[in-house]
Amino acid sequence: MEISVPYEVSCRCGRPLRGGRQRTRQIVSCPSCGRKRFILPSSCWSAPVAAGKQASFLNLRCLLLAIVLGGALAMGLSFLLVRPYLRRSGTPADTVSAKDARALLEAGENQLREGNVHLALKQLNAAVAQSTRHPDALNREDHRRLEQLRRQTDLLSRLLDQPLEEIVRQAMQHRSDEEWREKLADYRGRSVVFDDVLRRDAQGRPVLGFYVVQVGDVAARVALEDLALLRQLPLDPPRRWLFGARLDGCRREEGGIWVLRFEPDSAVLLTDENAAAACCPRPLERELLGVLKRQDDWLRH
Repeated sequence: MEISVPYEVSCRCGRPLRGGRQRTRQIVSCPSCGRKRFILPSSCWSAPVAAGKQASFLNLRCLLLAIVLGGALAMGLSFLLVRPYLRRSGTPADTVSAKDARALLEAGENQLREGNVHLALKQLNAAVAQSTRHPDALNREDHRRLEQLRRQTDLLSRLLDQPLEEIVRQAMQHRSDEEWREKLADYRGRSVVFDDVLRRDAQGRPVLGFYVVQVGDVAARVALEDLALLRQLPLDPPRRWLFGARLDGCRREEGGIWVLRFEPDSAVLLTDENAAAACCPRPLERELLGVLKRQDDWLRH
């Protein structure tokens, strides 16, 4: 069916001339003034070409849609087919991961048994990293044993190489508080291990039963109340405990009393015989072995 394309032109007199284009040129006369106007013929190509382009575009869209949907369907079917094999292939890797984490844990224990604290810590840190990447590599008990042993080993690797009395003596000798703060940076974060009876003082604070930091006629206070773990311990009746913490500060406080303070979350109960042997005289006495067992039982509950 041939579609007539309309035209509209203006005559010089202002009258609009309207009509339909024909396949050949036209010459029309203005009804008002009689002037003649030339009208171009309609194009035989424009409409079919436009329609052809639209049809081609629609066909291309349909083709692309079919390709995308077909590809997605094929990928889905492929995944369903290989899914069982993927599960099977993952099992050996998981087994290797479990063996690696357990082997690192055992290597750390062996190094600690030999008294190699820093080498033991290296192995145990690697075991923690491996078990973090593969949470199912170790069972719950192994995870607990690894973390507790790593905490003890980390504590031992930071042991202070000066007695607390020497720290207090140096603090007393510095006339400048600012200078002492700079010097204290050498000791801050280093660990101290206590083997003593713990009890509560009149204010309900945990205190050492026997050990006193004495420098001349000055007795420094060991502020254990800052340690969150010790606030939870059953200290009634007073009993022997083996624990350590990282030093945080040493300064003169209210009343002119020298006070040693520790990082609040740094307290660690020793529960492993090899860890205890790294900081206590060997062989370990029977009573101390009982302390280690009691502390381990308390942590489990």
